[in-house]
Amino acid sequence: MTVIPGLVRRAAAEAERQLRGGAALLSRLGRDLERSADLERLLPSHSARLRALEDALRARDAELRELRTELDSLVSQLNERLLPRIDERIDDTERDVSAIIAGLVRAGRDTADQGTRLQTADRRIDDLRARLAQLEQRTGLWRDVQANMARLGDDLDSLRARLVVHTTEPEPAPVQNIADRPA
Repeated sequence: MTVIPGLVRRAAAEAERQLRGGAALLSRLGRDLERSADLERLLPSHSARLRALEDALRARDAELRELRTELDSLVSQLNERLLPRIDERIDDTERDVSAIIAGLVRAGRDTADQGTRLQTADRRIDDLRARLAQLEQRTGLWRDVQANMARLGDDLDSLRARLVVHTTEPEPAPVQNIADRPA
């Protein structure tokens, strides 16, 4: 029978422990109930605030939806008005750029042609200058020859005048200067 009193003691100790734990739990719950009561008193004011915030949020949401609708409308209007014109402008710009490029290419070709023509003209002018210099040189030589021939003719005439020819033949005609001859 010693087993039963030990069991009873153990059961009593366990019941006491459970009772103490339950009492602690009850005191904690009591404190939680006091806090809950405080929170319950504050709950209507928080509920009112929460409702006001929800109403403000709904109003902002409605405003944002209206704004989104207006923006979508504006974007569609801009697309309807501007996109066709933008395509036309892009086409016009492409045509203008093509015309400018073609003009530049033509101008480049014309410039190259003009450069070639200028080089040809320069070469011709240089050739003419060389020929003119040669002609001037030849003209100078020809004048020297004419002057020398004139002096030679004068010298011959003076030599003839000094020589007395006693012949019956008539005297020969004096030599004319090459420059004095009729052309």
